[in-house]
Amino acid sequence: MSLVPNIWAGVITVMPFAAAALVLRICARRMTRMGLGWDDCFSVAAWVFAVGYSALVLVWTVHFKLGQTIGHLPREQIDYYLGRSYLVLWISEFFYSWSICLSKLAVLTFYLRVFQFSSIRWPIIILIATCLVWIGIRTFFTIFRCSPVHYYWDRSVEGSCWVNVATYYLATDVTHTLLDCIIVALPIFEVLKIQLRLGQKIAVIGLFSCGFLVCIASAFQIVQSTRYDANSIELPHQLALSMIWGTVEVQLAVFASCLALLRPIFRKIVPGLSTADPDSLSRPSLAVRQLEAHSNSAMSPRLGEISDISLPHIHDADGVDQPWMKQITSSSLSPQIELRENRTSSIPQERPEPPRSRSPGAGA
Repeated sequence: MSLVPNIWAGVITVMPFAAAALVLRICARRMTRMGLGWDDCFSVAAWVFAVGYSALVLVWTVHFKLGQTIGHLPREQIDYYLGRSYLVLWISEFFYSWSICLSKLAVLTFYLRVFQFSSIRWPIIILIATCLVWIGIRTFFTIFRCSPVHYYWDRSVEGSCWVNVATYYLATDVTHTLLDCIIVALPIFEVLKIQLRLGQKIAVIGLFSCGFLVCIASAFQIVQSTRYDANSIELPHQLALSMIWGTVEVQLAVFASCLALLRPIFRKIVPGLSTADPDSLSRPSLAVRQLEAHSNSAMSPRLGEISDISLPHIHDADGVDQPWMKQITSSSLSPQIELRENRTSSIPQERPEPPRSRSPGAGA
């Protein structure tokens, strides 16, 4: 049974959503007059690699029988399609790995900017380092799994592969899926600590939980990748569903990395989402923007010290107050505030000079 319609449907369905989310993300940054940050750059790069991966899937489908059976073809054609399939698969692994990694870095650097005074700052940094290690290992084993390198797709030369490809896929895919789950869950634990109405808490948690869609796609991709058989002549058909879910995964990762920053766009399109009303349904979604605004305004430009220890109302880019967000920032800022107070108390105070007495007849 041909899986070609499934491949086209999988690619065409998700690509527009990722592209639209990225464009709207950049527009939202311009609307709030905030410059592009590292998280925006990582998101753009992740989208470029995701498009490259999706394009390779379509090239494989159109020219090299992805999603079709080839066992009934002459042996020369089978060898040709298998060789080209292995080559496209090898190239696509770089696009897939780097798109996934860059999407993770986009989310983590966004967290680092928003939660820079929070208790989860160091876990975020550790996750960034873990992602860099993961992409380094994945890239190394993708390149050097066979000796010589081109033996992976050209079996007419002498060589060997020292990496079990099926085990390699399973280990690296499970690892990055676990990282996805941790990245999504990390800010949720922070939100659970603050005192909010149930509706607000559900809305904020739901905002960060959109990334679980990527985890679901990753799980399906792992299940389908277990069908990989290096000795099968039906490789294009066996890997079709795995490539479909891989496409869905990389595009959803870009979409999820942009979703939390699209509130200005939604407010522009739907005027009813105005935040002037304290009971507005969009009010809980201000957590991300207000944490970011306060983090950017709380640091002194000279020494990085806390410049405002009175913790006034926090304003987001739309100028909306959210006093309840101080529950996060006040507890996380207290060490820096105490440090500033200690530094201030240790500075010796200058004594004022006594007034000089005027001599008799002075000024006469």
